[in-house]
Amino acid sequence: MRHKKVNKRKVLLIVLGCVAALAVAAVCLWFFWLKDYLAASQAAPVYVNTVASITGMDAGTTPRYAGVVEPQETYEIKRDESKTVAEILVAEGDQVSPGTPLFRYDTEEMQLTLDQAELDLEGIANQITTLEDQLDDLEDEKDDASEDEQYAYTVQIQAVELQIKNQEYNSSVKKSEIDKLKEDLANAEVYADVEGTVKEINENGGTDSMGQPLPFMSILSSGQFRVKGTISELNLGSLYQGQAAIVHSRVDPQMSWTGMVDVIEMEPTNDQNNNGYYIGDAGQRSSRYNFYVTLDSLEGLILGQHVYIEPDLGPAAQREGIWLPASYIAHDDLGSFVWAAGEDDKLEMRLITLGDYDGENDLYQIQSGLAMEDRIAYPSEELVEGGPVVDAGSTDSAAGEEGVLEDGSVDDGMMVDDGFYAEDGSYEEYENYDADGYSTDDYAADDYATDDYALEEYAEDGDAAVSQTAGQARMESYAAWTQDSEGSL
Repeated sequence: MRHKKVNKRKVLLIVLGCVAALAVAAVCLWFFWLKDYLAASQAAPVYVNTVASITGMDAGTTPRYAGVVEPQETYEIKRDESKTVAEILVAEGDQVSPGTPLFRYDTEEMQLTLDQAELDLEGIANQITTLEDQLDDLEDEKDDASEDEQYAYTVQIQAVELQIKNQEYNSSVKKSEIDKLKEDLANAEVYADVEGTVKEINENGGTDSMGQPLPFMSILSSGQFRVKGTISELNLGSLYQGQAAIVHSRVDPQMSWTGMVDVIEMEPTNDQNNNGYYIGDAGQRSSRYNFYVTLDSLEGLILGQHVYIEPDLGPAAQREGIWLPASYIAHDDLGSFVWAAGEDDKLEMRLITLGDYDGENDLYQIQSGLAMEDRIAYPSEELVEGGPVVDAGSTDSAAGEEGVLEDGSVDDGMMVDDGFYAEDGSYEEYENYDADGYSTDDYAADDYATDDYALEEYAEDGDAAVSQTAGQARMESYAAWTQDSEGSL
């Protein structure tokens, strides 16, 4: 009987052990497989580009981005909300230089405030004199008082001394206030500190599209220019701060300027087109970002001029092998890796072997682990292994302003397929175009009638066949197509 009970206990322990082992196995399965599987299945699609596209070696051409010449800086002048502006001395569009009066405050109101403050100070001084006389009287009375009355006089004297100290503090505060009022009165006029153009005057205040208060006045500096370009997150990794760049004129193919990418903004642009987003297939979004190029020379440039920007790959374009921007490379305990699209279009961490490093251009030579046709994503903390990928070149491109592609690059102002721009995110060569992407055809009305610059830039060309009638008809047709497209969204 006892032997049977022992056997039952052994069987029960074995069963419980098996159950515990299965539970541990299930937990391990969750942490080591199911958890990652669920995270990957719920991950948002990630844009990937080919290595050839990122390095600019996909078609032997360099991507171009639309840009505009703007002042190096915009200076904002804020008004003192405690004062009243009596007169604005400039208008929008006026040229100003250091020392030019911009506006002045109401001095009559400030003078009244100053007079009142001086009266207050005089009143405080009188109170201090009265308290000092009272203190002298109490001290004299204390000297003649009996021993029993000494304590009471001491308390009264201390109270008066405290009042004197309070009034002396009030006097110092009032003196500082008077000094500030006198300074404001002497500086009732506000002057420009830089040479430039008055961009805007917000006399009635207001806020911008982000809800931030508008400056009372802003001045565009005219001393130095820079070029502002726009790029999407798909190609953001192909630019980096300090990268050499070439700026091309849109009017004269022979004119170009060299410079350097000085700033890349990490906040999406706040334009009027989907709040700075491009919406593609399945509702996927691609943010756009501004970047700025500082030029080595400003000769021949004018403020507001539209240009093309392209990275200056320099000797790197002639190198053998793959030279990848360092921003695409991540590192961990196992070594260096990139986020690549696998054969099943799932994201994976792919180990790579690094070679030489080009510190000037922030490029790494890839010795192994990556090929030109491989597709990789820009690293971020949100990426997970097994997540879905989307080819950046496979999304429908947004018809941006004057030839701006979905990634911020341009196709030289030419429309493709009746109003849809090229989709690969880089500059393309077409039939009847030379190696630089400039048309070798005559400027016909059918080619440039929808270009804002068609009638202005090309009508004077002897070979141009642009007629105002044809151009106007084409522009009206394009406007109707745009209105119909917006109405169908």
